[in-house]
Order: sequence, then C-alpha cells, then structure tokens
Amino acid sequence: MATGTSHRIDDIAHELFQVVTQICLSTLRGRRRTGDLKEVEFLTLSLLQEHGTLIVGDIQRVLGILPAQMSRVIRALDNRERPLIQCSINPRDKRKIDVELTPNGEKALLEYQGKRVGRIVEQLSNLSDEDQEDLIRALNKLHGLLDSK
Repeated sequence: MATGTSHRIDDIAHELFQVVTQICLSTLRGRRRTGDLKEVEFLTLSLLQEHGTLIVGDIQRVLGILPAQMSRVIRALDNRERPLIQCSINPRDKRKIDVELTPNGEKALLEYQGKRVGRIVEQLSNLSDEDQEDLIRALNKLHGLLDSK
C-alpha cells in the first residue's frame, strides 16, 4: 500500500515527465531539414562534449540503444561533408573505437542547443519575476538530485 508521500512523489514524477515531453515537442517546431541533428545524435554529441573521448560501446550503454543503432548514429555523425565526430582505434585495446567531437561537431551541438533554448525562452518569457525565481530554485534542487546519482 502506497503512503501519501510516495503517492505524491509519483504524481510529481508524472507531472514532470509530462512537462519535459511538452518542452521537447514544442521545441521541435517545423520539419527536420537534411543535415539537422536527430535527438540521439544530439545526445551523442552532448556526451562527447561532457566527457571528451569515449569508446563507442560506452556511448551505446549510456544511451541505452542497440549496437546496430549506435553504428548508424556514428556513421551519420562521421559521414558528413564536415564530420561532427572523429573515430580512431583505441591505443590500449585495438578492438575498441574511440570517438571525439570535432570543431564542426561542437558548432552543430551549440546550434542545436541554441535553437531549442531560444524556443524555451519564448515560452518562459511570460513568467513573473517571482515565478522565475521559484522555477530557478526548483531546477537547482532537481539538478542537485540528478547530479548525486
């Protein structure tokens, strides 16, 4: 039997999930053009930006995708006119492939983030100063919870 607190946390989790879903959907405005990043490609570039060089298998495990899908993502990011990643054989284990962000990858990542952040700014611009402060406090607490995991 669920306690009142656990039921409340479950409700909050569902509400947060709905908000995140709405944010994601609202920032996708328009059709994706050829060359635009897919969500999984953006996540791959974000991981590389955060961690530097990563092994393909480690990226795959963090993203929770199948090896075949990871291969498609790597190919899509590497086979562009201006590659967004650079792949090389891992010097310690020749069976593994190291992946790192290229300057073009960094640029594509920042453009992707900029477009979506701009749309979120539009949505949040009607919040009062007090509501903005409340949201900042809640986001900081949520960051703290997520960073401790």
